[in-house]
This record gives sequence, C-alpha cells and structure tokens, in this order.
Amino acid sequence: MGSWEGPHETHPDKILKSLNTDLGLLAVETGISPPAGEICGVALVRVDMRINKEFHYLIPRGLKRQVQPGARVHVPFGNRRILGTVLKIESLPLQSHGDIPPLHELKPIRDVLGDTPVITTELMRLAEWMAGYYLTPLDLVLRSVTPAVVQKRSSMREVAPRTDPELETAAAEILPSRPLPLTTQQKLACEQILAATGQPHPKPILLHGVTGSGKTEVYLQAMAHILKEGRGAIMLVPEIALTPQTIERLRSRFMDETGAARILAVLHSSLSDGERFREWQRIRKGEARLVVGARSAVFAPVQRLGLIVVDEEHEQTYKQEKAPHYHARDIAVMRGHLEGAAVTLGSATPCLESYHNARTGKYQLCRMSERIDNRRMPTVRIVDMRGEISRNPKNHVISAFLLSAIRARLDRGEQVILYLNRRGYATSLICKKCGYVAMCPHCSITLAYHLQAQKLTCHFCGCQQPAPRVCPSENCRDPAIRFSGTGTEKLEELVAALFPKARVARMDSDVMTHRHDYERTLLRFKMGKIDILLGTQMIAKGLDFPRVTLVGIINADVGLHMPDFRGGERVFQQITQVAGRAGRGDIEGEVLVQTFTPEHPAIRFARLHDFEGLYHQETLFRKELDYPPFNHLTQIECSSEKPEHAELAAARLRQSLEEKIGSSLRILGPCPAPLSRLRDKHRVHLLLRDSRNKRQKQIVREILASLPRSTDVLITANVDPLNML
Repeated sequence: MGSWEGPHETHPDKILKSLNTDLGLLAVETGISPPAGEICGVALVRVDMRINKEFHYLIPRGLKRQVQPGARVHVPFGNRRILGTVLKIESLPLQSHGDIPPLHELKPIRDVLGDTPVITTELMRLAEWMAGYYLTPLDLVLRSVTPAVVQKRSSMREVAPRTDPELETAAAEILPSRPLPLTTQQKLACEQILAATGQPHPKPILLHGVTGSGKTEVYLQAMAHILKEGRGAIMLVPEIALTPQTIERLRSRFMDETGAARILAVLHSSLSDGERFREWQRIRKGEARLVVGARSAVFAPVQRLGLIVVDEEHEQTYKQEKAPHYHARDIAVMRGHLEGAAVTLGSATPCLESYHNARTGKYQLCRMSERIDNRRMPTVRIVDMRGEISRNPKNHVISAFLLSAIRARLDRGEQVILYLNRRGYATSLICKKCGYVAMCPHCSITLAYHLQAQKLTCHFCGCQQPAPRVCPSENCRDPAIRFSGTGTEKLEELVAALFPKARVARMDSDVMTHRHDYERTLLRFKMGKIDILLGTQMIAKGLDFPRVTLVGIINADVGLHMPDFRGGERVFQQITQVAGRAGRGDIEGEVLVQTFTPEHPAIRFARLHDFEGLYHQETLFRKELDYPPFNHLTQIECSSEKPEHAELAAARLRQSLEEKIGSSLRILGPCPAPLSRLRDKHRVHLLLRDSRNKRQKQIVREILASLPRSTDVLITANVDPLNML
C-alpha cells in the first residue's frame, strides 16, 4: 500500500534480499570475521538506509574506546560500506537473545568517525522519544539531531567565512553592555526563571510579556546567571531575520576582555558547511556554552545544559514541515525535562496550546503587562477598506488615511514599517474575457507574478514560467489579460512612486537571499539610512528600532479565511506582533490596520491588545469542536502521482485503524487535502483525534511500521499539525 518512511534511493526490500539472508541475520559480507579474542562486544547499529530495523555488528578491540552509543560508524552492508549510528553496546559474553545471531555470522565495524560520539547520551534519549511521539523511524530522527556535515565528516578544512566590509565595521563598533536595571515585573520574571534553574525537574515557564516589556533583558540576565554557574544555555529565535539583532545583543553582553564573545556559538540554515561544522565542534567540546539559532539549534550538544529560551514561542516556523514533523518548542520542553534544564517560552501572543497549559498548571505562568520606562502601547486604528474603495475604486492598496500618516512621519524624520504577508508583484494572473487563471502545473494553486524576474512563480514548489503577454488560452489570446492582487514587490513600487524622496527597502525571501542581506538591511535601518521598511513576516517580530513610530498593515485579512481553524489566532498574532514594532522609543507609536472585515473578532481583539479576549473567544468554539488545546490531532497523508492510488491507500489505512482500534477511534476522512495536488503528488488526508491515547498511538505506530514498502504511495504521519493545508 505505501511506505511511511519516505522514498528510498534503493528499495529496502531489494537490499535485504541481496544479502541472501533472512531478517534475523545481519549485514553479512564476503570475508572472515575477526577471531573471538580480537572482539570486545557487539554494537546495535541503525544504518542510514531508512530501514526501520537495527543491525548487530562486532566491535574490534582496537575500536573499543571509540564505539560508544551515539558514535557514527562505517559498517558493511551487503556489498556496500555505509554509515550508521550506534544505539547500544552488548558486552561479551552475550546474553541469550533470540534476535542476536551467532557471533560467527556477524561482521565487524570498519571504523568510527571522530574520537567522541556525535550524539550525546542525552540527545539519544531525546531522539528515541521523538521517534515514538512523532511516529517517525529512528534513523530519520537521528539525522535531524545533528547537522548533515557532522554526520558524514570527522574533520573539515578551515575556510575563512565570507565577510562584508560594512558589517565588519559595524561589528567592530559593538561595545560591551552591562545589565540594565530591571522593572518590578522584569525582576519577578527573572527571579521565577532563576528559581526554576535550581530545581531538578522544573515546570516550563510561559513568559507572557507585551511587546516592548523587556523580555530580552530578562533572558540575558538569566543566561548570565547560568553561565556563571558553569552551565550552558540555548536561545531559539524563529526567523533568521531576528538572528543578527539577537547576536549583537548577546555579543555585547558576553564579550570578553579581548572584545570577542568566544563563549557564544551561532547555528542557523545560512551557515556554510564549514561554519556549521566549526560551530558544532566548539559546542561539543565545551568551548561555546551559549548557543543562539533557529529551529535546529534545539539539538545543540551543549554541556551541562541549564536553560533553554524559546523566543516568540508561538511562531509556526518552529514546526518542521517535513519528516520528522517535530516542533522545536515541544522538543525544548522535553529536552529540559530529560536534562533537568529550565525552559522559558516567551511571547506577547503565545499560542493557545501553551497558554492553556499555563492556565491548567502544566506550565508556570509569568506576566509582563507593561512596557519598560512607562512607554504606552501603540494606538491601533482600523481602516475599513470597503469605504475606502467606495470613495476611490482605484485606491485598494494604501488608504488615504495611511498615506497621510506616512507623509507626516517622513516630514518629522521618523521611520515607517509597512507589513504585507504576500510576496511577489501580483498574487494571480486572470483573463476577464475567458476566465483563464494561471495555475501551477505541479500544484493546485495559482501562480504569483514577479515583475523583476518577469516570471510566474509557484510559492510552494518553486516552478517558474515566463509571464505571457496575451491570454494563453488558444480560443482567447486576449491581450487585456491582467494581474490581480498585491504583493510586496508591487507595494514597493507604489511606495517609491508616492514618496520619491524617501529611502525604501524591502525584506522578503525574494530579495533576502543571504544572511548578509538581512544584516545589511537591518543595519541601514538602524542607522537611519532607510525611511520606509516594508516586507513580509520577517519584519513582524523581534525587531527593536526606537525611531519607528508608524506601522501600516496592508490587507490584514490575508490568512483570515483559510480552511484552518487557527486562522483567527494567526491573524491576531501577526497584527499584534507587527504593531509592537511601533513606539519603542520616546515617541508614542501608531498602527493602521487596513481590512475588509473590521468586525472580525481577531481584528477587534488585536485593536485592543486583548489577548485574554481572543483566548476566551477561540476556546469556546474549539472546545465545542474538540480541537486543540482540548484535544490532540494526528494528520496522516497518503500521496501518489495517481490520485486513485492515494485514495485507495487512505481507505485501506482507515479500515486497518478501525479494525485494530475499534469504536473508540475518532477519525475524519479520508478526504482530499485543501491543496489536493502538491509537487505532482495527489494528497489525501486522514485526521485522527485523541492522538495522545497511548494504546491508540501504539497501534497507529505498529500499523504504519507494517506497511509494505512501496514508492508508489507515500504515507506520512504529522503529529500535532500546524498547517492543515
């Protein structure tokens, strides 16, 4: 029917068949095993073949010290030599186990990568928990726990990182900073975190602090305390765009007498292989005890871990969208539990699941409801675009009210942020004459138009086509074909035309292609060389620029009417977060929210900065429908190039689940996914409720593991899904 591990370069069944042995015999290759006196044990190894099974290998005496749980080893597998991870060591003489073949049928480990295990004992325990919780094969989890370059190499030649003169100059100007005096609320928050760090198994702390309340200073002082005790800390940020500012603050605070912050390591996706390898090795050796980075930094092998901070814990980017579908926030909580480290989850708009955990006592709740220095929260005004268009049908992007407000700020030498969560120039290409809509040939979604590239682009699979000058339909060919909708590229063009003297910059994934692009743009904005900064979600959170006094939110309805029960929560979070960029200096901030549905509860609560109101509103309908935070969901996807195969696999899977679990099973589907076709794969979803029921979860795991391995239908499980599309 399908495979839940994913596609394979070489079919696992063919590999096992080629060994001329049954599954009880393991990885035999031509040759003679070492004499019994030259072996010192047997290692249980998970090979990098996505085969949901472990294999036993002999440990040569010369490798005894290096072969430890977590070590990466080269082992014979059929007529190949492949990499694997040691899970467990069996001492000689072996205990009698029916699943361990006789010694003369086992072959030895060939060599070991490095002198120390790649995966620490603590991270191995975490990986085993992840494999069970996220219904994912252990080898796939193990490959997520360490960077790919570390898994395959024991050393790398040092390569000087690429530098940027402008950024080097700015870095040289970073001065040491001292801890700032704390407000009463900051002091209480810091004391609560430090009290947790002294407990053997502390509860996670949800730090619910409004934007501008000084959460970062609380983090810094708590981390400083941990470092003085000789322990380590990890700080997670959701976006690479937040990393430069966070790194600058950490460097200035933890700078040594030479002007360097050697104790600090940085991990994120834009590092080269050499940089990633170097940083990981510094952490593993204990040279760096403070780590900052995005999602995967939660696996940093920090020694004596004492504190994990998850900043902007509500962000969807913490959830990995490919297997294993882990959520870095939840991994942080479990890692803290396993290693006795305190975990602090910070946000002005926490996700409802985390807030519910705090309300029910699973987490500690700490509130910071006031901005520092008695600064007022920005005034949020709603602009009803229905009335704007009735007065001026052509003015559907920037309202007259927002236009006037931008002009006033520029006249006073202040800065403006404009937020639009749609990149590209236009969101679709439509022919009004025949009704043609440009669709992605590989996905069930419209193509977006990018003016600079003169391309139609799919924002899911990356497919690109030249933009047509006339309607592509053979029976039409109308030259009046038009682009519909507005993206950040079009907004940039419009703003530049309306304010020709203003210095305008755009931040989205189309123009921010390298980490230096982020750093350079934010540096210029900080130095006042940019008057108007516009962009997508990467400018919506975490940034602290005192001269920003106006934030304009263009089309706040984006995402509000998606087929996802979290739509209202996400719109509230986006409005509140981007609104928090205004008024962080001495001048009070103002936020203008342009919307076609001003009466929607998410927008009304965002205008009032009323998170409690949103929580009560959302939990009313979620409790009635038995959605999170009152239940846990598992989404199972069957995908195939042939839609009938995906549908049949999903139907059979549901039948198997019903037979094994019985009447207690609550399952929705099978039904086509909202995005029914993605990257040439037709997708069918099943949605399981009560997914934390241990018996049900064990049965689901067994059924998935027993599926025949076929590349025709791919079956994947997504526990606690965030994206329902």
